[in-house]
Amino acid sequence: MLKRLLVLIVVLSLLVLGGTLVSAEGHTRHHKSKFGRKARTAAIVGGGAGVGALVAGKKGAAIGAGGSGLYAFNRKAARRHFRGSTRTAGTVASGTALGAGVGGAAGGKRAAGVGAVAGAGGSYLYSRHRRHRHY
Repeated sequence: MLKRLLVLIVVLSLLVLGGTLVSAEGHTRHHKSKFGRKARTAAIVGGGAGVGALVAGKKGAAIGAGGSGLYAFNRKAARRHFRGSTRTAGTVASGTALGAGVGGAAGGKRAAGVGAVAGAGGSYLYSRHRRHRHY
C-alpha cells in the first residue's frame, strides 16, 4: 500500500512539474544561453533522471528521464533544432522509459515490460498525431 502511494505521489508531482514547465514556455524572451541547443535537451533529460533517482531509485530515474524526455523533445526549441525522425525517436524512447518506470514501480518486472510496450506505442501515436497538425 505504501509503495503504491509513493508511486502516485511521484507521478502526480511529475504531472504538476510538467504543467508548470509548459506554462512557462509561453514567454517570448530571447537571450543568449550558456548551453548549446542539443546540450540543453540532454541536460533536461539528465536532470529529470537525477531527480527521479534521488526520489525513488532506479524506477524513479526511469520515470524522471521519461517524463523530462517527453517534455524536452516536444518543446518549441526542439522542433526548430532537431529533425523530425530524431524527435520521434526521442519521444518514443522517453515514453518507453516512462512506461517501464511506472509499470515497474506499480507491479514488478512483468508490469515494467507491459508499461514499456504501452509507453512506446502511446508516445509513437502521439508523435504521429502531432506532426500532421498545420495551423
